[in-house]
Amino acid sequence: MNARPDPASFRLAAREVIDIHDGAGLVVTCVSGALWITQADDPEDIVLKRGQSFTLDRPGLALVSAPVGPAAGAIGGATRDHAGHALRSAA
Repeated sequence: MNARPDPASFRLAAREVIDIHDGAGLVVTCVSGALWITQADDPEDIVLKRGQSFTLDRPGLALVSAPVGPAAGAIGGATRDHAGHALRSAA
């Protein structure tokens, strides 16, 4: 059985940014507000609303910000499918 660490919670003020280095496989979840995620060498940015999650899928730097107001989120272990592949979701 694979144990996953408890997610680390965070709060951001409007336009505040946190950086994640080499976080591929980590899951970012929006708890309140909206989060904007930008990953190195990825032309597409991700915007999460409350209840949505995204699995970082690139090595290097990822920036997580609160673009329009205060936001809260959590960063935890990777979500994987039955075959062990990391899932990318932001629906």
